Amino acid sequence: IGEGRSLPFCLDESNMDIHYVTDARERGGVLERTGKQTGGMSFFRLRKQVQEIKAICKEQKLDVLHLFGYNRTAHLAGGLCLFGLKIPVVTTMFGAIFPERLSFLTKRLWNRIDAVVTATEFVKNKLESNGIPTKQIRHGVIRDLVKEKGDCEILPKHRVLFWRDMTIENGADVALAAFEKIAPIYPDISFNFAVRKHWEPIEGVEEVESRISNFTVYHFPYSDGITLPKLLLESLCVVMPIRQMSIDPQLVIAETLASGVPIITTNQRSNPEFIQEGETGCLVPLGDVDATTNALDLMLADQEKLLRMGERAKEDISSRWNWNGYASELLELYKSILKK
Repeated sequence: IGEGRSLPFCLDESNMDIHYVTDARERGGVLERTGKQTGGMSFFRLRKQVQEIKAICKEQKLDVLHLFGYNRTAHLAGGLCLFGLKIPVVTTMFGAIFPERLSFLTKRLWNRIDAVVTATEFVKNKLESNGIPTKQIRHGVIRDLVKEKGDCEILPKHRVLFWRDMTIENGADVALAAFEKIAPIYPDISFNFAVRKHWEPIEGVEEVESRISNFTVYHFPYSDGITLPKLLLESLCVVMPIRQMSIDPQLVIAETLASGVPIITTNQRSNPEFIQEGETGCLVPLGDVDATTNALDLMLADQEKLLRMGERAKEDISSRWNWNGYASELLELYKSILKK
């Protein structure tokens, strides 16, 4: 991994073997956007990457190789089988991009994968509409913000929160416009942005913050005892009118609901698989300030109901999206492909 990157925090580095392999992708400085995430690749590095992965599988005596990613990861999986990998390969797809360039070649690679898995019905349907048999296995919530709070004091719920990069893609402009309209009507509620530094933030946030006393922007790293778990767990609801989703499911939505907080988000892709309309949250059209404002006003008008919605959201996510179910279904899949 290059400078400026890190392993996912959920990995238990003390109790597992971690190997680094060559990255064949031409990405440049993705975190600084000096290169395109969907750029090309180096065939020299790809050859090296394939050799390294095959060597690890042999050395570790693996039964199954399981890769996670998007289309190019699936192409890598099929290529490994094509170039002599002796064990079954499973690929979990976070999303799918079609039509593919050079599809007459990539189809052969897809066909060599032993099993394709995805978490959402949306991605499953997209893959199968392109002739790729897919199994849906729902995973659990990756970031448990209730556990993350630690000893932090959590006050009674009194906030409305937007938490993600402050960009057009994330609908920060829609959330800001809704907050600007609603905040004066509910002076006892704190309307908050919790955001990281970004190269393309929306404009006008500082002006709104200076004019509306119960609107505050918290910039990461936070200060004065503020943490993301504190902000979220003190929230009556979250407003997340995402325009452009990078992954299915969008983790911020699952993590919010699992924390017992209802959410207003956009009616697109896999989002409806998480929201029970009017019961655990609300779905609004993309870029629709009026619909978002009206949904927020309706929720805040009955805060007792809003608290019950949060309780139902937590129960619903824990029952349908959990790691026990994921592990048992995945183990059955591994067993089935090994029998073949």
